[in-house]
Amino acid sequence: MTLPFAIPDTSFYGCFIGDIERPDHLLKILNTGKFKFIAAKIIRSEIERKLTDADLKQKIFQKIEMFSYHEYGEILRPLFSEEEINKGEHEVIVITYILNFKEENFIAILDDKPQKNFLKKLIQNPSGVILGTVGFIGLCASGHIFEKEEAISVLILIKESKFRIEGKIIDVVIQEISELDR
Repeated sequence: MTLPFAIPDTSFYGCFIGDIERPDHLLKILNTGKFKFIAAKIIRSEIERKLTDADLKQKIFQKIEMFSYHEYGEILRPLFSEEEINKGEHEVIVITYILNFKEENFIAILDDKPQKNFLKKLIQNPSGVILGTVGFIGLCASGHIFEKEEAISVLILIKESKFRIEGKIIDVVIQEISELDR
């Protein structure tokens, strides 16, 4: 069985690197071998700008495969502004669309609601799932990457950080994790 592709937006990486300052949790996710993390050039450059520690940068980038493409953003030009085309969200949308077309298993991680809703409308019958960072942490708890208590502590850190998400969304995922059988 092939690993599911994980296609996070920059906010996912930024959450661990800057918002909650717990890159060790990010590395734990990247090192599980349960996902095949991919990114394209805009997201990679956005992550690189957030990283100041060269050792951490190397550890993260050796776990993220480069998804090469030929300006697939041009496909979206009629649907997005020039500013949006130059952001990482469009790369997540395009990569997810391509993987879905190829019927590959994927986990798209988008935290911006308009882009996430657009992707859900674009892909009517997904071959994977579309989540936000908090939902992905819930998935990591149910997939035995994080123990229940560890996942909940990460979510509490996110709730207390400047990461842009409604507290009630975090509370729902915390409740779901609390109810996991283990």
